[in-house]
Amino acid sequence: MIQDIGAPPLRILYVEDNMLVREITSELLGIDGREIVAVGTAEDALREFRSREIDVVITDVSLPAMSGLELARQLLAIEPELPVIIASGYSLDLTLQRWGPSVRSIIKPFEAVDIGALIDELSSYVRLRRESSSIAAASTK
Repeated sequence: MIQDIGAPPLRILYVEDNMLVREITSELLGIDGREIVAVGTAEDALREFRSREIDVVITDVSLPAMSGLELARQLLAIEPELPVIIASGYSLDLTLQRWGPSVRSIIKPFEAVDIGALIDELSSYVRLRRESSSIAAASTK
């Protein structure tokens, strides 16, 4: 992803319960200067999302306690235009189409170039969300 000069780095919340996969994928996701917050559970993801600015969420479907699909539903209830990528061992594209234009899926295991392409594809939603946040912050001053 080509980042706008002066724009803050893309902030990605990555949710994966397998520690080794989480560590390796986090390193790959951070190569282009992205800020990666990696957690192992949906509950930790919700806490992180509420405590910091997040631009994109990437979540595995199979998580302990709360699934990645339920996590995505809860996050989208908070931020309907939030870019979300759901990683699964099987295709979810048709299921997720009704969730909105900022939700995508990717089949695991995925290549860095494929997840990078999805992140680039969703970058327009990131820009819109950042602009909306800037306008909202300016109007409260």
